[in-house]
Amino acid sequence: MRLLMSTVEDGFVPGPGLSVAETVFTYVVIPVALFSVIALAAWLTSAPKEEKKESSVSSIN
Repeated sequence: MRLLMSTVEDGFVPGPGLSVAETVFTYVVIPVALFSVIALAAWLTSAPKEEKKESSVSSIN
């Protein structure tokens, strides 16, 4: 009995475990979604811009 009690720290109460779906969602889906959003934001800020036609007002021939 003393051996079993030695593995539990004082004041530590284990909660319920995660299901397989909760584990996959927490450790796979959320990080992949965050990576995708950050990558999309970075690409949008550095994406090639469309070339604008030169205006006769802003260019000298």
